[in-house]
This record gives sequence, structure tokens and C-alpha cells, in this order.
Amino acid sequence: MNSGFDKFQELEDRIVRTIELVKTTRQERTNAEKELSAARSQIKTLEREIDQLRHERDLVKDKVESLLETLSVLTEESVV
Repeated sequence: MNSGFDKFQELEDRIVRTIELVKTTRQERTNAEKELSAARSQIKTLEREIDQLRHERDLVKDKVESLLETLSVLTEESVV
């Protein structure tokens, strides 16, 4: 039969394990929040890069279309 001291010791052990679990969980949460913040920052950077690349692509597309139109006009003039 468990004595009062044994029950108290068991309760104390459970409390210590619970405290350790809470500490570990808090540290894991803190680490996860840091990782999330870093990932969000990286996403914003990548979104800016994508926007810049899209803008550059549009500029190149416009220039190519302009060159093709000029070439077409020149080609038509030489045929006539």
C-alpha cells in the first residue's frame, strides 16, 4: 500500500514532468515562430523578385514586339 509520502513523491514527479513538458513546448513554439517569421520574410523577398522579373519580362516582350513590327515594316517595304 502506498504511503502518504509515496503519493506525494508521485505527485511531485508528475509536476516536474509537466513543467519540463511545458518548457519544451514553449521552446518549440518559440522556434516555430522564428521559423515562420523567417519564412514570411523570405516569401516577401521572393514576391518582390517575381514582380521585378515580370516587369523585366514585359519590357523585353514590348521591345521584341517593337523590333518585329519594325522588321515587318522593313520587309514589306523591300518587297514593294
